[in-house]
Amino acid sequence: MTPKGGEDDLLNIKQAAQFLQVSETSLRRWTNSGYLASLRIGRRRERRFRRADLVAFLEHHPVDGEGWSPARAKGSGRVSVSGMMVPIGSHLCGLYDSDEGRTSQAAAFLADGLRPGIVCVLVATRKVQDQILARLAAGFELSVQVEIDGGRLFVSEYAPTCEAQWEYFESVLEAATRRGIRAFRVIGDVSGGPLADNLEETTRYETGYDRLIARRYPTLTLCQYDVRQYTGREVLGIYKCHGDNFILPAERLLA
Repeated sequence: MTPKGGEDDLLNIKQAAQFLQVSETSLRRWTNSGYLASLRIGRRRERRFRRADLVAFLEHHPVDGEGWSPARAKGSGRVSVSGMMVPIGSHLCGLYDSDEGRTSQAAAFLADGLRPGIVCVLVATRKVQDQILARLAAGFELSVQVEIDGGRLFVSEYAPTCEAQWEYFESVLEAATRRGIRAFRVIGDVSGGPLADNLEETTRYETGYDRLIARRYPTLTLCQYDVRQYTGREVLGIYKCHGDNFILPAERLLA
């Protein structure tokens, strides 16, 4: 999504480095590792930083004479998503009202996570998969097949039952954990799955996912919902299943 405010509200990497009194190299390393939030703008995907994010970073990771590094911040438990620092284990809900909104939201979420040491999982209908993967390849210059073949990206459709879907996630994450992976990103277009027409089952699925997957693995999860399919009351019910949303700016998870 396009952030509110113009480019005058953002600092480039040189300005941000001066603000934190660190090197530009350190900033690049921290943003690549997900420890410092940044935005990417323009065709060259240049980094831009919100002043508020830099202030928050200083509050949690004061830069002293030794400098700050991810190794020293081990256990901080936060990663960057859509320019926000979000606790690992967060189970978020992303709402959209157009196919384009769904595709852009999902592609950005995955692109942030397709890095060494992270496994991403995309669950959606075949048609939606194709749209999101095409956006990843074109908009973020990622070789989707290389990511899949390398075991960094798993793509599937939703299983017909809650139990089968939970088992799928657990099998993928557990196998990746055994080969040394310590961070995961999961995104699913829940409103396109087989449970979409049964809100009671959808709620049961989300509650079970939160308990069985999101809180047991170092996972950042984004469940997408098409608001065109639901009433306002139903959207509120879906949102309540994702309590982690309430600690974040609501507009950042809308598309």
